[in-house]
Formats: sequence, C-alpha cells, structure tokens
Amino acid sequence: MVRQTRLMLLFGGLDGSSETTEAIGHEVVAALEAVGLTVECDPDRAITVTPLDWRRRLVG
Repeated sequence: MVRQTRLMLLFGGLDGSSETTEAIGHEVVAALEAVGLTVECDPDRAITVTPLDWRRRLVG
C-alpha cells in the first residue's frame, strides 16, 4: 500500500536569533529541493515536504 502524506520539519538556531533561523531554513530548503523534493516554507519555522510516498522497508 502506498500512502502519500506530508512531513513537517521544525527548525531554529540555538542562539534564538531570527537571522540564524532564516539561514538554516534556506539551507534546508535548498538541500531538499536539490534532491527533487517539493517543499513549502512556513514563517513559523516549519518546512513541509509534500507529497511523500511512504513505503515500508523490507527486512530480511
């Protein structure tokens, strides 16, 4: 069964500054887009990756 869903990533800098948080967000978005993922960036320090195909890993 293939289920399309979304993944929300929360982020922020350890120093609590908005400049650091913004820089981290830009880096994360660039990295995700570089591998072909579709992302939406939220000003509340959240990045949503959508749609995702979650698949169960086969063990053995």
